[in-house]
Amino acid sequence: MNLSVGCTLGYQIATPTAAFTFNVLANTDAQQRLVGERIVCAPEVPTEVVENSKGGRVLRCEVPTGPFEFRYAATVEVTRPPLPDIVKADNPGRLPLAILTYMLPSRYCESDRFAPVAWELFGKTEDRAEQVRAICAWLDTNLTYAPNATDSRTSAWNVWESRKGVCRDYTHLAIAFCRALSIPARYVGGYAAGLEPMDFHACFEAWLGGEWRLFDPTDHIPAEHMAVISRGRDAASAALTTIFGKITAAPVKVTCVVDQSGGTATVPVATT
Repeated sequence: MNLSVGCTLGYQIATPTAAFTFNVLANTDAQQRLVGERIVCAPEVPTEVVENSKGGRVLRCEVPTGPFEFRYAATVEVTRPPLPDIVKADNPGRLPLAILTYMLPSRYCESDRFAPVAWELFGKTEDRAEQVRAICAWLDTNLTYAPNATDSRTSAWNVWESRKGVCRDYTHLAIAFCRALSIPARYVGGYAAGLEPMDFHACFEAWLGGEWRLFDPTDHIPAEHMAVISRGRDAASAALTTIFGKITAAPVKVTCVVDQSGGTATVPVATT
């Protein structure tokens, strides 16, 4: 399946220069192939695309004082294999160390506080895939989408207590539940077709059957309708933008649709 994705990010730079790291480029891996992409900076500035420590691609640039707009568009071919019928538990002592780190508590995912409740809610089956699916279904049923109920300091435990949040908060709680069940899980930022309102989307990957599997914690977006752009232990290590300098940001514009034409990427129209 092809997804047509894109974003427009606008800024007013107040310092002599500002340094940007944009982590919004579509990833390339075994389940995602980049058909084509276009990047536009207005005004035009020197840019550098580098690979980060998690295999993602980021664009870096320095921008002088004044208005600046970054526009990105890509066509991404997504091929995600179905889950096995039954996924047995891994032996944590046999997991690669690079995977094991995603089983430990992190800043926003206090999995060490969730073990009793996670096993009570989701431990009735030994099928690890069914446990993760049950977590997503539970979140969809028991949490209320509330954009103004949380902020950048909200953790999984805060969400558990308030039962409110946005996709970022759903994701942190899902990861905390998974890790409490000894299932490695990591934060994913991406594009999602069918998302309402349209924006960047937070989801997560769980290590099942020897590979990473993508899940939507709101239990509404199919895995093949999502394109991965960033990964981390939680949102703190998967920021979509990192900015050094004084800026004022314009509203973010994001697009993601299923591309039936198989065409190439078209850069979103510039803001005025």
